Amino acid sequence: MPELIAATLRLSGEHYLELAGIELRVVMSVVYLAGLSAALGQSLVLFASRVRPHRFLASLLLSAVIFVIGLLLWSLSIWFVGRYGYSREVPYAIVLRAMALAFSPYLFSFFVLTPYFGSFLWMALSIWTLLALVIATGVVLDLTLWQALLCNAGGWLLLQLLGRTIGKPVLLLSGAMRRWVAGTSLVRLKEMRAERREET
Repeated sequence: MPELIAATLRLSGEHYLELAGIELRVVMSVVYLAGLSAALGQSLVLFASRVRPHRFLASLLLSAVIFVIGLLLWSLSIWFVGRYGYSREVPYAIVLRAMALAFSPYLFSFFVLTPYFGSFLWMALSIWTLLALVIATGVVLDLTLWQALLCNAGGWLLLQLLGRTIGKPVLLLSGAMRRWVAGTSLVRLKEMRAERREET
């Protein structure tokens, strides 16, 4: 598995064809760890909200689970566009494995906590992951680069549409669960940045 992650980070593509023989839970563990790293990178909100230690840990674990659910929905939308937009009869499990591995760059997202460079690092990791997703989509769905880009864009648009319609209650529930686990109202990043500007 480390070799596959390394190949993903190098933006290689051939290894995505080897994923069929790897257990799904092994690949999904990469996504969970990436989600945990991303949650740690965004944990400044939890510190600012003065969340207690046990609730802090529970919030990180919950954020990682929500991260995994987001990947599941994202990969499903990619699979849907590939199947009905490009007539690619590829099993969803293969697409899911490839998309999960493509999220490997987010394993480094705990570096977002770095002062001054956090936003830049998050943007860099997001672009890195997007490139890995496009390559993975192109390989497993046998698409050209432009087709893979359009497939990802279509999947993203579909996901946004669902999130603003039938998925809205799910988003509200997700926010409520975060607040319940944290045990307090979470400080918003915008408010934190405004306070920093006032201090300086």
